[in-house]
Amino acid sequence: MTRWLFLLIFLFTIGAALIYAYVGGFKTPTVTVTTTKTPIFLAGQAFEGSANDERFGPLFRSVKEAQDRGQLRGELANIYYNDPAKARDTVRAFIGLVVADTVSQQLPAGYRYRTFGAGQRVVQARTTASYLVAPNKLYPAITDAVKQQQLKPKHVYLERFPEQGESEVLAVVE
Repeated sequence: MTRWLFLLIFLFTIGAALIYAYVGGFKTPTVTVTTTKTPIFLAGQAFEGSANDERFGPLFRSVKEAQDRGQLRGELANIYYNDPAKARDTVRAFIGLVVADTVSQQLPAGYRYRTFGAGQRVVQARTTASYLVAPNKLYPAITDAVKQQQLKPKHVYLERFPEQGESEVLAVVE
């Protein structure tokens, strides 16, 4: 009986490790310090409140649905105006899609544009891991780079999760 239990636990562990590897969980992000060359435009909705607020989760889904229905063209992205890892009480964010410009698409009701400005010094972390594991890889990589290079974070973060290509987080620093 214990052999079968051990075998079952072993197979489950191997299966979980394979799935984690498949979604990119073992990939190391690339991290650089750079300056944004052009502004990045987002179309979406602002949110301020608790991460546990019942409006927060559906906001992500509504943006994805607007993309799936063709109301907006772009890649999923968020701007956080405070450190999402440390802001357990209050999250200040803009949830939306990166769009090419602010004139080529008509926005759905309730949506606005925001700009992540050009000329900002940022720590950029990128990985090809799935959006399911990417944030847990990218934010620690940024934190390590900020400490190693003795930079001062401004706690403004842009997350981009394209369907194809690398996920990335840009963290504004001084």
